[in-house]
Amino acid sequence: MASEQMGKDLSNDQISSMKEAFTLFDTDGDGKIAPSELGILMRSLGGNPTQAQLKSIIAEEKLNAPFDFNRFLELMSKHLKPEPFDRQLRDAFKVLDKDSTGYVVVADLKHILTSIGEKLE
Repeated sequence: MASEQMGKDLSNDQISSMKEAFTLFDTDGDGKIAPSELGILMRSLGGNPTQAQLKSIIAEEKLNAPFDFNRFLELMSKHLKPEPFDRQLRDAFKVLDKDSTGYVVVADLKHILTSIGEKLE
């Protein structure tokens, strides 16, 4: 299958998620999405490209017309690099460590978990 070759660096779960997201953004059902939708589509899949990065991808990949799912897989395989989990944890901790002490105040953590997360019992 062509999409398997295009997304050779992606897991089956990733390809499935990408297909689902791509289909949602293919609002007219023609099997293609516009280059202008690439950023929001990448973000929906967990990426966080800046406007500058998106412009660079669009220019580098010569995306001047709507593209199909196989082209999208190729782009994601090349440009959507997941952030390492330990870095994600560190970044999340920094948000909670308001005073940069290396510690999180229990009251702050409890407030965040009860107001944003699921109900604690």
